[in-house]
Amino acid sequence: MHDITEGTYMELFLKDFQEELREERDVPEELRGYCIYQDGGKLLCPKFFNRMDIGNYLNHSDNANTVYKKGEGYFAKRDIKKGEEIFADYRNLGDQLGEPKEVRDEYYK
Repeated sequence: MHDITEGTYMELFLKDFQEELREERDVPEELRGYCIYQDGGKLLCPKFFNRMDIGNYLNHSDNANTVYKKGEGYFAKRDIKKGEEIFADYRNLGDQLGEPKEVRDEYYK
């Protein structure tokens, strides 16, 4: 929506961010990409699609334009232009995501 300057702190999820389980049929197809498929055909989705936090848009890349500083959060690694996708290197988040270190490199090729 706007340019982000190098070094800008980017809060991933606000304190009041909420998610809820929904039936797949109740979620418009174009919004399903912001949800996580769960057992039983349900989707874990943001409660309010019109108020999604940056964490709903973050994807993995080896050439991430953000950097995660443990205990501090995400920061712009370089200037990010309006409309450019925001990326993180998920391998740096493995401990936080509960992923074993030995499988990260293989999983995030």
